[in-house]
Amino acid sequence: MNIRWIGQSGYILSDGNTTVCIDPYLSDAVNRVAGRKRLVPCVISPENVCADAIICTHNHLDHLDSDAISLMKKERMTFYAPSDCAQTLRDAGVIRYVPFDRGTVVQVGDFTLEAVLAIHTVPAIGVVVSHTGQRLYFTGDTLYHEDLARIKCDILFVCINGKLGNMDVRDAARLTGEIGPCTAVPNHYGMFAGNTEDPERFAVQQRFLMEMDRIYEVKDKCLI
Repeated sequence: MNIRWIGQSGYILSDGNTTVCIDPYLSDAVNRVAGRKRLVPCVISPENVCADAIICTHNHLDHLDSDAISLMKKERMTFYAPSDCAQTLRDAGVIRYVPFDRGTVVQVGDFTLEAVLAIHTVPAIGVVVSHTGQRLYFTGDTLYHEDLARIKCDILFVCINGKLGNMDVRDAARLTGEIGPCTAVPNHYGMFAGNTEDPERFAVQQRFLMEMDRIYEVKDKCLI
């Protein structure tokens, strides 16, 4: 599988036969509405997005980008998003929409897509993508919650910006340690000057927690 980060919490996943796109922010809509300019250019134009499924985890412009969606060639695309996103998507010209609320599972090609818990400022979901025995968990925008640790995965894509209803680096590292994926990928940074984070701080925090776990493990063995 090819996994391409397209900024913020956006990803394009493709196995050569099927393409799934998650949270594509491909315009400057947030600047138009809230005066927050993009810090980085779009890596792909909306007109060139070729996907079988597009998932929008919640109804915020940097996740459900109505400016970009209105420009996409949507005839063969199916959009998956929480129920309260339906009208926004229809207003952007979406024809094929499937409600994707927590607990919903759909099959798209060889991808199994599951909507899971997210705790945010509006109704939101995370997404677990299963493919050829691997589980990829995209947290989307969410605060830390102990129930998130029950979502097991091989690769974790976790928000770290720590503002506007999202985990900070400490909570993201804590969740990573509780889930125990093979790989953790920080995201949701670098797009807006007032809402970003240094991913190195996440890496440092995670290494610190891993070292503390190792120390406690050694101490426990010495007490046995």
